[in-house]
Amino acid sequence: MSAFTRGQSIWRDKVHWEVIRFDGDEVLVEQMVSGTREKVPLAQLYDEYAQSTLQVSQEKLDELGKAESPPHAPERQRSAAGRIETARRMDYITRLERISAFTLARKSLVIAIRDISIARKEPHPPHVSTVYRWHREFNEKRRSADAIIVRFDRRGGRGVGRLCKEVEAIVHEAIDEVFLKSKTCSAEAVHNAVHVQLQLLNATRVASRVLEPPSLRTVQRRLKSLYAFDLAVARFGYKEAERRFANNLGARPASRILEVVEIDHSPVDILVVDAKGVVIGRPYITVVLDRFSRSVLGYHLSLAGHGTEAVFEALRHALLPKTYLKRKYGDLNLRWERYGWPERVLMDNGAEFHAEAVAQALIDLSIIAEYAASQDPNDKPHVERFLKTLNYSCVHGLPGTTLANVKDRIGFKSEDEACLTLEKLDRILHVWICDVYHQRPNAGLQGRTPDAVWALGAEAHPPQLKRNAGDLEISFARVAESRISNDGIDLNTFKYVSPELLNLRRVLPEMAKVSVRWPWHDAGHIWVWDSYTNQYLKVPNRDQEMVGLTVDQAKAAIKALAEPGNPHRDVNATAQETIRGMAKEALTDPKLKVRRKGARLDNQTSKPLRDADDAQPPASTPAPTAEPAPQPAPQPTPASDDNRPATGRVVTPFKFNVTDEEEL
Repeated sequence: MSAFTRGQSIWRDKVHWEVIRFDGDEVLVEQMVSGTREKVPLAQLYDEYAQSTLQVSQEKLDELGKAESPPHAPERQRSAAGRIETARRMDYITRLERISAFTLARKSLVIAIRDISIARKEPHPPHVSTVYRWHREFNEKRRSADAIIVRFDRRGGRGVGRLCKEVEAIVHEAIDEVFLKSKTCSAEAVHNAVHVQLQLLNATRVASRVLEPPSLRTVQRRLKSLYAFDLAVARFGYKEAERRFANNLGARPASRILEVVEIDHSPVDILVVDAKGVVIGRPYITVVLDRFSRSVLGYHLSLAGHGTEAVFEALRHALLPKTYLKRKYGDLNLRWERYGWPERVLMDNGAEFHAEAVAQALIDLSIIAEYAASQDPNDKPHVERFLKTLNYSCVHGLPGTTLANVKDRIGFKSEDEACLTLEKLDRILHVWICDVYHQRPNAGLQGRTPDAVWALGAEAHPPQLKRNAGDLEISFARVAESRISNDGIDLNTFKYVSPELLNLRRVLPEMAKVSVRWPWHDAGHIWVWDSYTNQYLKVPNRDQEMVGLTVDQAKAAIKALAEPGNPHRDVNATAQETIRGMAKEALTDPKLKVRRKGARLDNQTSKPLRDADDAQPPASTPAPTAEPAPQPAPQPTPASDDNRPATGRVVTPFKFNVTDEEEL
């Protein structure tokens, strides 16, 4: 017994064949184009059908004519009304065949149909002739359910235009010229343009050949059928259309901790105050996030801007162990075991990230610098998502929050409720990151916590500490080249000189330049590369009053002391006293804009909150001739099965008593 029938059409690798006859276990088939005949084993045809290289048709060629293409796959999407009507017809045929009603007289069939309609609670049963037709088509299609499937969606010539070709062309031309070339346009404008064009065209035609204008609804249907991507290209350009219709395939996955870290800036949605409770502005935060574990490696909080120095301080915080926690936040019992050298740092295309100093610093630290693709939100998504989570989950619940949008600030003023200083905000962020974010299940980690994922990753790939901690000040410094004169190096309007520097000048060729690293956070010294001893020389500023001041503070102090009539000049104040006085005056100004400048002049950041007791770097640091052997990092304590920290501390919900300022 064969599943194929004589005269049946089959398609083998999309080539049309016809079944001619059967010869035992073989089938004689004929190719319909060339007429070539071939005997094929029946088992081979079954294998081809199972592998989807053979398609069959249930119709005979002598009934439907020669087909030109193989049968398509059955359409799964049908209208709801069509599915209901199909089920109704199947129900009638099944019930009538069950009682053999089609072998009875016509009157008996009418009675049976009426009984079924009553059982189905239908007010009007189908006519007996209609039921006969359903059954006939069912038998003719070899009792296949395809015979009674209802396709209401194919009725009425759906998708076929009824306008004449000339009017259709005018409509499409109006859409291209009026609708797609305007940023905002309505169907009425296109309809009016079509009317005007038809009036001009009909003026040259006889009355019998006048073109009828389309209705407004017809124009609306044409506009609705436009492809969304083509519409976006016409309205916003190809680049913006590609961004809007980009495929969200997710970010490039990481296979281990510290393989890829992301860094980005964001303003914090809160106003901070000074020690006297005067609002001084919104700080910026720079965050370094590990892609594999979604852990925060470090951050930098600043009221002094978010430039290259913020990048350096955030990276410094991420690279080194958080040894200041016991000294600064010992009462909180925080655990933040995140440190180590990453393999690559993924940054966006901001000017501060493309700075030569950042690129050179990452090269010195043997870290690959990578930049995210422009206008690609999936290339660096995790740190951006964290910054949103930080604001929405933590900052928006604090007094003085500005919320994400000015439209949301209804019924309160952020300036009136602000009471947190930068130091208190830094303390709150430490608690939230360590005890809330790192302990909270993350959907991107299949419900695991960042703390548990980092602990497991650190067991397989322990974080490494490379270079010396003192070398980081040299690496995280601005890069310049300068000549050495008889009074030292002139850089940033300051003079730097030392006996070692003048001795280096004697052995250098005439007019030769030396590589200089100058730390922005301290104008009191620079680092000069000695190519003969292969080490950096620490060269102090000739003006010792500049020690401890940032370069911007030192320049501002010199400018203020040079102005005649300046009160600081009159009392012969030092540079540091001048800066403190200028910052104090700016911070007490009634204008918020001036107070923001005062905060930048005062260099209010989270760096001095952590580094107050840290030792200063050595006077000269030898250049490493070879990378030191990595030291084994302390193994992080593995998390328990229920994703709780192994220290036994119970992680409580993140809540602050905003009525008690001292608790904050």
